[in-house]
Amino acid sequence: MTAQNFDQIVAFGKDNVEAVVKSSTLAVKGIEELAKVYSTLANQSIEQTSSAVKALTTAKSPTEFQSIYTNLAKTNFESFVSESRKLQELANSIVTSSFAPLNARVQALSGIFKTA
Repeated sequence: MTAQNFDQIVAFGKDNVEAVVKSSTLAVKGIEELAKVYSTLANQSIEQTSSAVKALTTAKSPTEFQSIYTNLAKTNFESFVSESRKLQELANSIVTSSFAPLNARVQALSGIFKTA
């Protein structure tokens, strides 16, 4: 083994460690962002529930109660679907970005084997 080969191996290993650190950092930041979004959604849910209870208690008849309830259920379901999509997109983005440094190292390794 030549000194040049040894230096290449050391540099490759150093780059791998840096990629793992960067990947971990991105994952932690992403999880923090996801936690903030979940916290915001939980607070919104509490406010919506409180608002819904107030709306339902103002109903003057069973028909009005049913109408209010139906509208609330529809609105809540639409909100759930919308927020679920946003959360899925955010989670996918976090996974993609946090694995990017590791994928780059895999590509670098495959490039080494192709030239060898």
